[in-house]
Amino acid sequence: MTDNSAPKKATQILDPNPARRKKLVEKLQMYFNDKISLSELKGIPREKLFLLAETGQVKLKHGRLEEAEEIFKCLLLLDHRNAYVHSAMASVHQRQNRPVEAIFEYTQALTLNQKDCASFVNRGEIYLRHKNYKKAAEDFRNAILIDMSGRNLWANRARSLVIALKRSMDADRAKPPAPRRTVAMA
Repeated sequence: MTDNSAPKKATQILDPNPARRKKLVEKLQMYFNDKISLSELKGIPREKLFLLAETGQVKLKHGRLEEAEEIFKCLLLLDHRNAYVHSAMASVHQRQNRPVEAIFEYTQALTLNQKDCASFVNRGEIYLRHKNYKKAAEDFRNAILIDMSGRNLWANRARSLVIALKRSMDADRAKPPAPRRTVAMA
C-alpha cells in the first residue's frame, strides 16, 4: 500500500534567490545560443572528458571501431564544441569506409580549429581517393601553409600526398577514354 497523504514536492530551483536564477538563465541562454557545450552547462570537468577521449583513442588505435564510435558519440553530445572530438569521430568514420560522414566531421573540426593540420590532411586524403583533386589540393595546401618550417609530421605527410596527387592526376590523363556504348534500336 502506498501512502498518498505525503505532500507532493513542487518542481523548483533549489536556491530560488534572484542572483542564482539570473546565473542559471544566463547559462541556459548561452547553451541555447551555442556558446557553451552541455558538459560546460552541467559542470563536467574537462579532465573526465579527456580521460574518456583517451579511452576512445585507444579503442580506435586497436581497431575496436564500434566501441570507439560509441565513446566519441557520447563525447560529441557532451562537448560538441571540441575540434579534437570531431576529428577523432571523423577518423572512426574514415576507417569504417564512410567518407561522407568523415568529411562532415573533419569539416566540423576545421570550423572549430582552423589550424588543425591533421584534419586537413585526412580530409584531403579522402578527396584524393575519390578523385576530387581540386579539394584535395586545397586541403594539402592549407596543411602545408600551417607549417612552413617542415616540423609538423602532418604537414610533411601533406607534402608527400601532393606528389601522390600529381601522379594520380597524370595517370588519369594517360588513360584512354572509355569507349562509348551505343544502344541499338530494334
